[in-house]
Formats: sequence, C-alpha cells, structure tokens
Amino acid sequence: MKIQPFKLFLIATTLFTVATSVFAATAKDETAKLEGTWVGGVRNPGGKGKSGAAFMVQISEMTIKDGKISACKDGRGISLGNCKNLTLDPAKKTLDANGNTKDKQGDFPGIYRINGDTLEWCAANPGIARPKDFFTTPQVQFHMVFQRKKP
Repeated sequence: MKIQPFKLFLIATTLFTVATSVFAATAKDETAKLEGTWVGGVRNPGGKGKSGAAFMVQISEMTIKDGKISACKDGRGISLGNCKNLTLDPAKKTLDANGNTKDKQGDFPGIYRINGDTLEWCAANPGIARPKDFFTTPQVQFHMVFQRKKP
C-alpha cells in the first residue's frame, strides 16, 4: 500500500502537533513542581567539609516563581545573586539559569532531579560544560539540595 504524499504530510503534521503538545504539558507540569520557596544549601565536596557540615554554603531561601529565581539568600540573609530566567527541559532533566552571583555572570547550565519536596540541582559556572552528575567541585560546579518550605 502506497501512502499519498499529502496524506503522509497530514500524518507527520498531526504526530508533530501531538508530540509538541505532550512536551509542552510535561514542561508546564515540571515547572509547576519547581515553583515555591526552598531551603537548603550547596553540598560540600565529598559530602562533608572540614567542619563536618554537609553544606559549604547555607541557602536560607530560594524562591522560584514564573520561571525565575526571585530570591536567593545565604544563611545570613544576604543575596547570593539574581536570576533573569530559568530554562527547563524535563525530557533531558536540565535546568539552566541565566543571571549573576557575587562574582559570576551568564548562563549556569545545570541538571536537576525532584522527588516530592526535595529538589537537587547541580549547576556549572558560566563557560563550563553542563554537569553530568550531582557533586560539588569548587569554582566549577555546585550540587545544591533543597527542601520545599512549608507555608
């Protein structure tokens, strides 16, 4: 059986439209999971630092809303930077931030995983390749672990 070119075009267009709609719905659902206020920190390399603490930087508050990090403060309440926007790809489990920290500016490519009220995000500094796994290497990539703050 030979399929007419026009029918083949209609089938391809329909499949593309369905796939695009499913991806858009998945991205929207995954973005909704990220929205909220999170508390946590940057994991120490190897799990514990010299002090024995699990976190090398405490993050007292990180708020994600409307595709942006609207607040990110350290344990003393001092701003850790600004994020203009977040780019999420649920299929690849990538989460990229564009913004600045105290001493870096640009695109921070990252990976993420979310399990209930726990968010893990590992982001590299601008100009460095996207992390492939969740660990901290100072000045290269930072493994952050957060718990959703309850209202």
